[in-house]
Amino acid sequence: MLLLRLDNSVATPKYRQIMDQIIGMIDSDVLKIGSQLPSSRSLSERLGINRSTVYKAYQELWALGYIDSQPGSYSYIRKRVAIQSQQTTRMESIINWDQVVTLDSKDLSDAYYQMIGTPSADNAIDFTPLSADPRLLPTEDFRKCFNKVLKDGGAKMLLYGNPLGNEQLRQFIVDRMGIHCISAATDEVMLTNGAQQAIELILKLLVTGDQSIIVEEPTYSSAIPLFRFYSRQLIGIPMRKNGMDLSQLENAIQQKPPALIYTMPNFQNPMGITTDQEHREKLLKICEKYRVPLIEDGFEEEMKYYGKAVLPIKSMDRHHLVFYVGTFSKALFPGLRIGWITADKECIRKLVALKAASDISGNQANQAALNLFCRMGYYDLHIKRIHRVYRKRMQTALKMINTVFPDDQFTCTAPAGGYTFWVEMKHPVADEKEILRVIREAGAAVSPGSIFFPNGSNRVCFRLSIAHRNEKEIKEGLERIKTALRETC
Repeated sequence: MLLLRLDNSVATPKYRQIMDQIIGMIDSDVLKIGSQLPSSRSLSERLGINRSTVYKAYQELWALGYIDSQPGSYSYIRKRVAIQSQQTTRMESIINWDQVVTLDSKDLSDAYYQMIGTPSADNAIDFTPLSADPRLLPTEDFRKCFNKVLKDGGAKMLLYGNPLGNEQLRQFIVDRMGIHCISAATDEVMLTNGAQQAIELILKLLVTGDQSIIVEEPTYSSAIPLFRFYSRQLIGIPMRKNGMDLSQLENAIQQKPPALIYTMPNFQNPMGITTDQEHREKLLKICEKYRVPLIEDGFEEEMKYYGKAVLPIKSMDRHHLVFYVGTFSKALFPGLRIGWITADKECIRKLVALKAASDISGNQANQAALNLFCRMGYYDLHIKRIHRVYRKRMQTALKMINTVFPDDQFTCTAPAGGYTFWVEMKHPVADEKEILRVIREAGAAVSPGSIFFPNGSNRVCFRLSIAHRNEKEIKEGLERIKTALRETC
């Protein structure tokens, strides 16, 4: 006989009390495999409770795999496969995942863990982030916009949306790009989950495994493993003072026409270089001559602090070769994951299908809130504010650069905008790991230069970003780096 006791003085539901007691009996081997349980009717009468309570307990036990039953017959205890828990001793997988996963995914995984590197100490002044300082973000203004679109839009804001993205936000982007002389229609703009997804969708559209991809060298570190995932032939073209070496670029194209070329004309990551109008015109002419698509990554288009703005390459794109990639992540909220692609209308149609197959649609609520944020003028106010702040930060850094990195020992870029400086030792006295170690021990952190080279490099260099550092922190951090390098060099 199944002896159960129900306690009316506790908050635990009665069906749960029945379940727990039966599970305890099974686990302690009081109830054997094959043992028959009383019918829900008889057990409910014995316990003086509603039959539905017993029925619910039996249903839960069945769902957990403890009992089984046949229609019209009694429930009985079944042999149950043990559930993995934290207390259970973990067994080795019967699959060797290193042998099963694709070589491309393994390379991408290795590159990711190499790139994230060693975490900085809590007291370190960190010069590695490349997004706007969270202390400067207009969180309250955005919260108001988000609350309003959720209140006005209701549940539809939390449904799937058009894979193209919010039409009003796309129109805002079209108008914004018009300021930079890029002429586009809303059906030539697609919203993406950040610039990273935008790049990947273009790679999916254009690249097959046997095709090459041409990139600047050094280049955006997070894109390198992505490029390698889609192509085993990643060709790096050296960066000069005014951008990619166009003679070497043309030679590389003549040897093997690539699937595409990737460039960052403004405040290039990691070097901070901005190419001039002539360089951009020549690059576009080369692409037109050999009919090679070009990805123009305008990730910091809004972040110019000094001098006149140079027009994007896309503004001169009469033959629709250029995929312009933009993002709100570098100047505004990176966690929103909202970027975009501007391209030929037919390409956008194909990219929409690829995006829908990947993630169905973007986040409707975020896109609608960002659109309202922009329409209310908050975005323009924010850009003006961070321009003032980062201009001062950049000036602070520029004043110290020559004392920290003297010309006879280092080369260092002087960017006109963005967040980054690129530092390279002319006559290395130690390898990169050693230099980074002494900087880290001095209480600062920089990004290792090696992660920005698609095919490796023996050069000793690093990237320094002021994105998350105020003027006081910049001064202190550079002093720490100066002390570390003085002891090493």
